[in-house]
Amino acid sequence: MSLRPSPLGARAPLGGARFENIENLVVFDVVTSTNDVARAFVESLLADDSEILVTVVSARVQTEGRGRSGRTWLTFPGDALAVSLVTPWPEGPERVRVPMLRGLALARGLSSRYGLDVRLKWPNDLVVGGLKLGGLLVEARVSGEEGYAITGIGINVGATRAELDAQGLPGATSLAECGVDPARLRGEVPLLVLLEILDEALGEEDVDIPAAFAELGAHREGDLLEVRDGEKGEKKTGRFLGVTADGFLRLETGDGVETILSGDAIQLG
Repeated sequence: MSLRPSPLGARAPLGGARFENIENLVVFDVVTSTNDVARAFVESLLADDSEILVTVVSARVQTEGRGRSGRTWLTFPGDALAVSLVTPWPEGPERVRVPMLRGLALARGLSSRYGLDVRLKWPNDLVVGGLKLGGLLVEARVSGEEGYAITGIGINVGATRAELDAQGLPGATSLAECGVDPARLRGEVPLLVLLEILDEALGEEDVDIPAAFAELGAHREGDLLEVRDGEKGEKKTGRFLGVTADGFLRLETGDGVETILSGDAIQLG
């Protein structure tokens, strides 16, 4: 990360920290959804025929955030991070790799910085000891020859076990509950850590997704999984065989080896 001073001086977010790959940073006190704010921003750029810049939108409080399959993701000051990363969408087959690349980068970065064993549960949940620490949701659109991707990221930071249970989240955890030093979870420190992770990931090239998932994934080859597709109302059960070069799940079922593009993977044994 570069620490060139910002022209905004002390008014700049995070004391004016600058990054190699993140070009814009906007921090709000309260928004309905950082993904919605990010989408409005990038759509205005497209309407003006302007270049899509790599931008991060963050909020201290998010009142109507969402995850996969219509799940909600709310944040409160100090309890969680809500961040949306806007990037131009790569051309060609690289597009489908974006969600998996983001998830792997977060699992690796959070593990190394906080001394935790953060795993990526296919396709986009970050878990510690089987409990959900956070997750990501990628939304994308093509406009003519251009396209963009918005990666919405939520990380539980300071929430206690009692607070998580009160929100109906018995299967969740937080950095605080994982034993991270409280001094490292105060103020904007967690946001700065997350931005550093994203900035580094944006500079990575030629990631071997199957090998990276074998290292960082929550599933091991041979694990029995049930994959549920809520939109189609379908369920498939089989043995996990790893992921493809694009991050799709390979499952050995009674009908042979199937490649699954989306769904929720539930560990059965």
